[in-house]
Amino acid sequence: MTLLAHHLLFVSAGALLLGCSATAWADRPLVSETADVIGAGSCQIETGLATLRASGSPSARVADMLGSCGIAGHSQLGISLASARQAGSTDLSVGLGGKTTLKMPQDGAIGYALAYGISSEKGSGQGWRHGSTRVFGVATKELGKALLGHLNLGWVRTENDRLNSTTWSLGMESEGGLRWAADVFGDDRARPWVSAGLLFPLADRISANLAYAQQFDQPRVRQWTLGFKFEL
Repeated sequence: MTLLAHHLLFVSAGALLLGCSATAWADRPLVSETADVIGAGSCQIETGLATLRASGSPSARVADMLGSCGIAGHSQLGISLASARQAGSTDLSVGLGGKTTLKMPQDGAIGYALAYGISSEKGSGQGWRHGSTRVFGVATKELGKALLGHLNLGWVRTENDRLNSTTWSLGMESEGGLRWAADVFGDDRARPWVSAGLLFPLADRISANLAYAQQFDQPRVRQWTLGFKFEL
């Protein structure tokens, strides 16, 4: 989602593309990245469909997919694909990224991880180019029974605008079957976003999630996302 993410919003040719290059390593509906990783040899696939609306602009529709696997050394690696369509134009994005746990969040102790990634993007009628590079730290702590808190702080280089940004995220999520998640996230160049969502188990190793996000900036941007997760 994460995402991680983060720069939690990618803007290209008037289309808003959330998550693929930013929070792709988080577990939806959570936006913040978590300090744990999936086990070595295990894989998962996440898909999502989103609608974004900004006052005075045509709606954008985003479809994305993330596949990731755990590897030895408390790490996971993955690849993300996304497309955003707005007013007849389609933008594409491909991302490579991963996460390495430095300390697992367990027994009430704070867990730490390092997340990293790069993306390539293709605007409508343009060729592929380097989109962004990101690195950020992650901390996770148990806040109570079946409740986790997450803190992300990092750096993103957006090549299209040649900008360096500081990104951040605060998130909370419940554990168990039916789960909820809520986040506040943003960067040092715009007002923050808030998001909230629910995860619904559908079958063994399959779940669905629904989330709403809104940015407190002008024009106001709102996003609804429906996603699915498959554990392999």
